[in-house]
Amino acid sequence: MGKEKTTMAEDFTTEQVQVLVLLERIGGSISLVAVAFIFVAYSFVPRVRNVQNTFIVFASVSNVGASIASIIAFDGLEAGKHSSICQAQSFLFEM
Repeated sequence: MGKEKTTMAEDFTTEQVQVLVLLERIGGSISLVAVAFIFVAYSFVPRVRNVQNTFIVFASVSNVGASIASIIAFDGLEAGKHSSICQAQSFLFEM
């Protein structure tokens, strides 16, 4: 009834937020490396160029944006909702 809305920074300790940010950045980095492998394989191995893999390559383009947004992690929120990094991060996640 009288509960106030809390933010993530209030629900987690500083150490917990740092661990989550680290894991998010590691996941985003691994994803970027995997997407790079997809692009390289599609470019240099003619046998993998078929319709199914073409769709995977196109989906990987949007995955690049999501991975970069994940690497930005909590920095966008810390800068403020109206900051350019926060807005760029939200655009990349929606891409």
